[in-house]
Amino acid sequence: MDFTRESPIVVRSFHYDMNEKLAVKSEVNVAMRKAALKQDDGTMDAGTDGGYYEVAVVFEVSPEPGEFSVSGLISQVVKIAGYHGEGKDLDKSDYKLMSRPLVEYIETLTYEVTQVAMDKPVNLNFKSNF
Repeated sequence: MDFTRESPIVVRSFHYDMNEKLAVKSEVNVAMRKAALKQDDGTMDAGTDGGYYEVAVVFEVSPEPGEFSVSGLISQVVKIAGYHGEGKDLDKSDYKLMSRPLVEYIETLTYEVTQVAMDKPVNLNFKSNF
């Protein structure tokens, strides 16, 4: 599958909390929906040579030992060459390829926030659920 990233990665929400009680959780889910892309001249690109899709990662993670939780939503618009479907028929490997940079953002944000908040950075290494 050939695709291009048509927008920067957008952090729609990112939330960090210290947990009162230790709790471990790892929910990282990928969603995809059709999207429209506005061109520089203000018109909408019809996507005749491939459809536009917003790839989003919704997450709620409390890594071992469960001292804190991070949650949020990160997304990006991609254009899939020669494809105009709903996205449900794509392979898991395609979802993984399109969503991996978004997951890396979650890992980076968590590392940076925990370095400041807890004075010890936490490396996340998780995979999305498909």
